[in-house]
Amino acid sequence: MKVLIVEPLALPRVAEIEDSLEAMQEVVGGLIEAVYPFEDPVALICNEEGKNLGLMPNRLLMDQEGQIYDVIMGTFFLCSCPPDSENFESLTDEMIEKYQMFYRRIDWIDLFLGLEPQCKLRLFYFGKEYTAMNENTCCLCDRQVEPEALVVFDGQIMCLDCLNQHTIICFECGNRVWEHQNAGTGERPLCQHCADRYYVNCCQCGAQISQSDAYYESDDGEDPYCESCFQQLQRGKPIRDYYFKPAPKFHGTGNRYFGVELEIDGAGEYRSNALKLLDIANTCEAENLYIKHDGSLEEGFELVTHPMTLEYHLEEMPWEEVLHEAAALGYFSHQTTTCGLHVHISRKAFGDTQEEQDTVIARFLFFFEKMWNELLKFSRRTPRQLERWAARYGYRECPKELLEQAKKGCSGRYVAVNLQNQDTIEVRIFRGTLKYSTLVATLQLLDRICDVVLALD
Repeated sequence: MKVLIVEPLALPRVAEIEDSLEAMQEVVGGLIEAVYPFEDPVALICNEEGKNLGLMPNRLLMDQEGQIYDVIMGTFFLCSCPPDSENFESLTDEMIEKYQMFYRRIDWIDLFLGLEPQCKLRLFYFGKEYTAMNENTCCLCDRQVEPEALVVFDGQIMCLDCLNQHTIICFECGNRVWEHQNAGTGERPLCQHCADRYYVNCCQCGAQISQSDAYYESDDGEDPYCESCFQQLQRGKPIRDYYFKPAPKFHGTGNRYFGVELEIDGAGEYRSNALKLLDIANTCEAENLYIKHDGSLEEGFELVTHPMTLEYHLEEMPWEEVLHEAAALGYFSHQTTTCGLHVHISRKAFGDTQEEQDTVIARFLFFFEKMWNELLKFSRRTPRQLERWAARYGYRECPKELLEQAKKGCSGRYVAVNLQNQDTIEVRIFRGTLKYSTLVATLQLLDRICDVVLALD
């Protein structure tokens, strides 16, 4: 749901939030209350206990004659409330533009500074005291400045220079806190709430890292590592952790690269077996393959290649020998219910700019939906399996609409074509295989699909 978030001492900002009570409560920092001060079908959602909690004043509420009748305390947001619906909905672009302009004024400061001009300011605002020695004096540096150059922060009136010198803006939520309360770093300042919620510290070097960038040696979520410490930990292990992401080594010439993830199962997650497969795949001149733990497998692991052109896959990568050895060791892929064959395709194969790439990727998605029945046969999976591991986005007449639906990411990565990776798209529909001809045919099919969607207009 697209909303307009309005915070104290800040300009309005557009944000996407979930259409759930929990997400709304997170924005306002507590219980929600909906008020309807506008003629437009727009709701103002604020903290129901903002005044009792002593939250910072934010914006004024005025009647049609311009008389102030209330003040919103703390962060609030605006959303659409259509009269024919019982649910809150996204704001239209027109409404966003209108209320961005409406709330550009941080007008509660004008209220404070305009109550008692030319005299000592001492205000009691819903039980919370805001004081300053003089309306035109900064309480931190004692400089006298023009009223329009004063701001109120945490109950104190100060000049803009002191505000910028002694406070920081949280990188995550955008709220302002005192500099000594910075729970992040100089490059990425954080309030304590966001630091606790979204960040962890590397158990090795102590560096602060976002939870999404943390690596773990086990699935229990304990002992987070930064990328550098984790890569150092993983060196020398033939079976890498699931979170292992080495710097890609590109093999072949061009801009169309394919990265293969092949799951094999049934013969154990043994170091000796992994070493045998790596010895075949990798040479002194080229590192082609690495092996990762995969929690969805019962007695196996995942073979992952570095990015390769189709020509390199066919002529340089010893796929036939690797697959033969895996079968000889007792592994299965097609004959299991756990294994898949996922192929990453470099986004640069579809264009040089983001706009060019999106245009062609939209056609790629459209091709998959249009040819779904044929691709289903080639995938060697059942419709039920695909619903679980590689669901469809749903047919749209326009490729652009299909791309917009896919970009919402409501289904996560378990979709036929996963767009959540920054540098690749991931095709997930294929069943695993240890048959060389099937693997090659899969790569050739995707290569030809790339040709088709690039040629279409």
